[in-house]
Amino acid sequence: MCGILGIVGKKTKNYTNEDIKSALSSLSKRGPDDQGVLEYGKCILGQTRLSIIDLSSGHQPMKDNQKDIAVTYNGEIYNYQEIKEALEDKGHIFSTNSDTEVILKSYIEYGDKCLEHFEGMFAFAIWDNEKQELFIARDRFGKKPFYYAFDECGNFIFASEIKALFSLGKIKGDVDFEAIDNFMRLLYIPPYKSIYKNIHTLKPAHYGIIDSEDLNDIKIYQYWKLEKKEINISYAEAKEKIKGLFGKSVQRRMISDVEVGSMLSGGVDSTLISYEAQKYMKKPLKTFSVGFGNFINELPFAKEAAEKTGSDHNELIIDANIAEELKKVYEYLDEPIADAAVIPTYLISKLAKEKNTKVLLSGDGADELFLGYGWYVKHWNIGLRHKIENFNLFPKQFKNFLKSVTYISDKERKQLWKNKKYAKSEVITDYSNEKKLSDLEKINTYDLNMYLPGDLLPKIDRASMMMSVETRCPFLDKDLVEFVYNIPTEYKTDKKNGKIILKDILGEIMPEEFVNRNKQGFGPPINNWLEKKEMKKLIYDSFVASEASVYSFLNKRYIQKLINKFYNKGDKKHGMKVWIFLCLELWLKNNKKYHV
Repeated sequence: MCGILGIVGKKTKNYTNEDIKSALSSLSKRGPDDQGVLEYGKCILGQTRLSIIDLSSGHQPMKDNQKDIAVTYNGEIYNYQEIKEALEDKGHIFSTNSDTEVILKSYIEYGDKCLEHFEGMFAFAIWDNEKQELFIARDRFGKKPFYYAFDECGNFIFASEIKALFSLGKIKGDVDFEAIDNFMRLLYIPPYKSIYKNIHTLKPAHYGIIDSEDLNDIKIYQYWKLEKKEINISYAEAKEKIKGLFGKSVQRRMISDVEVGSMLSGGVDSTLISYEAQKYMKKPLKTFSVGFGNFINELPFAKEAAEKTGSDHNELIIDANIAEELKKVYEYLDEPIADAAVIPTYLISKLAKEKNTKVLLSGDGADELFLGYGWYVKHWNIGLRHKIENFNLFPKQFKNFLKSVTYISDKERKQLWKNKKYAKSEVITDYSNEKKLSDLEKINTYDLNMYLPGDLLPKIDRASMMMSVETRCPFLDKDLVEFVYNIPTEYKTDKKNGKIILKDILGEIMPEEFVNRNKQGFGPPINNWLEKKEMKKLIYDSFVASEASVYSFLNKRYIQKLINKFYNKGDKKHGMKVWIFLCLELWLKNNKKYHV
């Protein structure tokens, strides 16, 4: 895993060595093992490296050994050995055993079609010195980040993290208040935009071509889309197919020259991953679980799963000063994330690092793929039941669902914003109008295209990268996703339960009472955390005792009124809103020095 950086344009000489060094230093958590820079006339590529595969010879940015091209790359291509063999059969000669060189050779052989061959997570940029153009790309699900912008000199600049763009010293962030409104409603910034108007994110499953002679004409293309193509298959056949695809996915994600471990909550997803991963280990797999003391404690189930797996199990009870941990997280985050699971994810990554584990497997994607969330049951063929204000872009049958995943209502937004136009901001999607999809399938597609790449994947990427730990998601294998997405819905949910077929597979390993219990996951007890003395002090210091940064655009009186209702009147339904405001305030305080 790595941090990438680049500058393309006619004025790259405006950047000094110190500018580049400063930007790379800001990416050091993504790549503590190595740094490198390549300079061409109109292009500078930079890299920080976390060594996972080919520890000795995978230095980046990497030049090709024959063609005048170079790459800076963040990610893992899990099938790189298969691709390498195919390329060697075509006459390509390799100098290393790294997946980085496989990307270069694939680009030479296939051009932009190289992306069709890659199974993995990635964000990379290839400079073609002969064509004088940059080729940029991001993985199908958006596991690895890619931000880009134009600096004050007109150069095209890009990086794994926004802070690296700021650290170059020639751009300031123009805050997008519509994005902030989206954040307050969803807990995250939608995956098609950033928190800044002048900084952009390359969408998942997209690539771009930047001509150094005409930087204003960036060509962006989508190379993959999850299509609905129903499969006529029996339940038994589907189950066996899933077992095969899942096993292959886990096996691919075990490829590493450092130790691989697994997050183990004791739920369906993580238990299956850990059990399968142990098959490819010569020693006990290291597994990691987190508990919340008296609030939520699934550690007994995780321990039971670990015993069945035969893993080297490690437990963490979160009794730390949550206020301090939250502040640490927000010192790192470029954009606000109000999903409180970012804290246990960060702490479990910290524990893994202490146990010399550089790679963790995670169950992210399983709920979206196998319809595991409660709202799939709730909204099964629900149709239109409620009228929702200000969601005119959505078909009526979709609005009810969106209301259920919105944390601040339309009425509250009108009271919150000083400038009322931001209370009318929309969460834009382009898949809710899909005529081929049922209401339930539209909700599922929303989760796969919005919630997964907007919340879950950025959360686990940022939280683990804080500790220089790489996370891999076996349920986000292309072949597995495409197959499961298209099997009959009733194989996944029956209006009462989700993940039916996945639980059936787990039932071959674990007892019924383990498989079918209610799952808690990483959901932290936010209201209980807010009641802690140190958290209450942080809230009051931020919003009552001083002039909060958010008060420059949000209604001070309204926020203080909600805080008073939560703490002094026992109205606990406002806890999530207090948490959202706190996350936004911490982000602003840590990043306002970068703003225009």
